[in-house]
Amino acid sequence: MLEPDGRAALTEQLRPPSGFQLAHAVATTFSLDLTTALSVPLAFAAHRVHESRDPIAILDAVRRAADKIDVFAQAGQIFEPRTPSDLFALLEPMIHPASAPRPTMLFHPKVWILEYADGDARSYRLLCASRNLTNDRSWDLVVRLDGFAGDEPAEQSTPLAAFVRALPEMSVQKLPDHRAARIDELAAAVARVEWERPSDVRSMQFHPFGVPEITAKPLRELFEGTRHGIISPFLSDEGIRRILPQRSESVIILALREQLDRLDSATLERVEALILDDAANDDAETEGGQAEAELATTPRAESLVGLHAKAYVVDRQSGAHLFVGSANATEAAFGGNVEMLVEFEGPYTKLGVLALLGEASPLRALTIPFEPVGSAEVSEDELADHKLEQALRVLAARRYFAQVEAGEGASAETGYFMRLSAEGPLSIPEGMSARVTLLTRPANTAMVPGVSVVFERLALTDITPFIVIRVTDPRGTTASTVVTALLEGDVPGRQDAVIARQLEDRAAFLKLLALLLALEGGDRLFNFDSAGGFGVEWTEDSSGIFETLVRAIGVEHGGLADLRRIIQHVKAAETRRPEGAPPVLPDGFDELWESVWSAYSTLSAAR
Repeated sequence: MLEPDGRAALTEQLRPPSGFQLAHAVATTFSLDLTTALSVPLAFAAHRVHESRDPIAILDAVRRAADKIDVFAQAGQIFEPRTPSDLFALLEPMIHPASAPRPTMLFHPKVWILEYADGDARSYRLLCASRNLTNDRSWDLVVRLDGFAGDEPAEQSTPLAAFVRALPEMSVQKLPDHRAARIDELAAAVARVEWERPSDVRSMQFHPFGVPEITAKPLRELFEGTRHGIISPFLSDEGIRRILPQRSESVIILALREQLDRLDSATLERVEALILDDAANDDAETEGGQAEAELATTPRAESLVGLHAKAYVVDRQSGAHLFVGSANATEAAFGGNVEMLVEFEGPYTKLGVLALLGEASPLRALTIPFEPVGSAEVSEDELADHKLEQALRVLAARRYFAQVEAGEGASAETGYFMRLSAEGPLSIPEGMSARVTLLTRPANTAMVPGVSVVFERLALTDITPFIVIRVTDPRGTTASTVVTALLEGDVPGRQDAVIARQLEDRAAFLKLLALLLALEGGDRLFNFDSAGGFGVEWTEDSSGIFETLVRAIGVEHGGLADLRRIIQHVKAAETRRPEGAPPVLPDGFDELWESVWSAYSTLSAAR
């Protein structure tokens, strides 16, 4: 447990067990980076492109996975990407900005609940972490548990199932009925899951906080003990007082330097303070096997910088208790924020305070003692930053509506406009200003809607529910976030047009065709190297196309219907290509495709 040399990338933890495929995934995160979110579906790709950086392989993986994933993130904490990408359109169905039920509090859990399928068989996985879905490279923690659903409810899983079931109500926008129903079905399955306990763990419990439907255990009872260890980057005096019983004989806290400096003298008298040694910010790739609760990082070639992990260790007469999850040692974390902790009970030698934070522990070697100043003031800039973030979250928590309409003589290039409106009052603090834009057209800004605003002359691929809000404070500092509008009057086939726009040449089209028609759960017809290059079964001269299409007909492959829509957009784009530019579609493809589609339609009707 908590071995610093045990590293795990998120994509590795999401990857299905051998023989299984993703059936459904529900994720929660405080902050979300859309570029990082694009990498997640690669973990679920049915073909061998997990490590590919090729945009066509990524495009197909996102397309396949987006309908099976729901990601809830704090409204106001979905970051505006530095570089816009057409591929963000494929994330639209799975991203749900959320707010905590209690006003002014935060939606802060970092949980993944995954269901995998192999025929009728089902397997379940839980990841409970301190990591957000961003490219942050801090020291973090993740718990991974696997299990199978039984026939009867599992008492241990009841709080976890209630947490999953409550998520749709926290979404700013109402979820589509089929997604809300699917989450409810997942919650019902989770309620029956018996989770495999890590070695040396005698019992395990789930502790959601901030969910009205769930009665949290009193903190004094939860953290009762004689010796305590706390790993939490953010702290407050009131938060520590809530956690620590008066009779605790020893308290070790690992936190950020500036947070320890702000504690008052009464708190500091009780604790032994540690900070992460600068030498722990490594830049070397470290190999290590997975543990059930281990320090986790992003791709292993990247270095770890700073502390973001959250854990609580309590020694009692009956044994040691380790809590891992999202909650910082603050008043807000246990006073209204939506959070999640997983509790493990086991022997002192494995889970106790000294085993994890004592002088001889591996984690202690990465820290140094620290003598806090105490009662340090919060800087004016930090207070202003907090005020700016609060203003952004308030605006992001409104419901936005985008009405799509086609202008006269509408064309795919500039024939559409969007009318953006919002529900509820417009609240912008005095001295601040706010602008809104489309994620696809970042240079075209308008006032944040109190009354509706219109974005004109939009291409089909410019239409998007992703709206960017930017707020500027009196210092001239700007913060931005992405929100999701309810898109009304969306144009059928819009995402197919986005896909078609990525196909700049024949090689890209052939690769997408191969990916679309790869047989899920079969022998994986196509392989690509890490650079996205073709394997031996495909070449750019289109050899193998006929055999592949015919095989897809024989198995009633759904990819043919997807391919048909994309081909229509590709053909339309061909008419706009510069004179003399080589065509995207291979020579003779039209005739072949018409024959294939006719055979597929006839066979489908017969079935």
